[in-house]
Amino acid sequence: MLSNFFRKKKAKEPPSGAPLLAPGTTQTILNVIGARSIPSMPGAAQKAFKIATDPKAEARDFVEVFESDEALSARVLKIANSVFFDRGHQTSTIEDAVTVIGLNELRSLLSATSLSEIFPSKHPTRATLWSHDIAVALTARALARRSCPQKQDLAFLGGLMHDVGKLLLLQRCPEEYQRALRLVEHEGLDFVKAEEHRFPFTHTEVGQLIGEQWHFSPELVAIIRRHHDDWSALSQPGLELVALIKAADTLAHALGLGHSVSMAKLKAKHEERLPDVWAALGIPEPDRVEMLDSLKKTFTLEHDQLSAGLTQAAP
Repeated sequence: MLSNFFRKKKAKEPPSGAPLLAPGTTQTILNVIGARSIPSMPGAAQKAFKIATDPKAEARDFVEVFESDEALSARVLKIANSVFFDRGHQTSTIEDAVTVIGLNELRSLLSATSLSEIFPSKHPTRATLWSHDIAVALTARALARRSCPQKQDLAFLGGLMHDVGKLLLLQRCPEEYQRALRLVEHEGLDFVKAEEHRFPFTHTEVGQLIGEQWHFSPELVAIIRRHHDDWSALSQPGLELVALIKAADTLAHALGLGHSVSMAKLKAKHEERLPDVWAALGIPEPDRVEMLDSLKKTFTLEHDQLSAGLTQAAP
């Protein structure tokens, strides 16, 4: 079931999930980023997030959300009238736009829109990080379509949220995080390794703290915390979606989707890891080139409509 990525009540984590952060780690993170730096999840974003993950949501539910937000309504109409959805006639109402775009695409659009301005920043890297999140989300959805079609929406949301810890670190510690980014750009270090040089924690731990405070489900918390784990650690039952997000993350990096040109060394490092991805996904060699081409085309077609018009203004 896709509904939903929020806990209805606190519960123990499953053995295959991510154990709760140790109190010492939580306190260390809060000492660095600020004790009140993780606000409550915005109500509008939470409502949209829940609708996007509810398999029982109907067209009228989406219409209600869009009509309550003038900017979002305008954007949905613009997308419905774009070349991507060209039906030979102009769409003028939200009801028509919902019909034209379709519920599956609306789930992705609503998820990307509702989450895009979480932890906003004027730092230019903010847009790049979000572009990568969109790339991973689109890639994860494509992989899920092949291996677990019933979890496509879950995979998309997991891709969007897998690096949420980076967004908060960039917002709260921009200068120090920029130093970590330079290690990624100049030395080709993975983000986790670069962060360990500058902080006593990584974006995966920060992201887990966000997920715990926002009462995300154990499955989403596991994606956020464990998508950098070794493949062997992700082979146990219950971690299939985490492994899928790890694969999507590697593929997006290897293809340079959402990257700036300064990330060439990181791209090359992930290209070397593609054999592990193919083995983990069980993709036969004849299908690999076609899959890479398809992922690049999907990103080119859908990135702009998922990210257009989103501001990066500081709070």
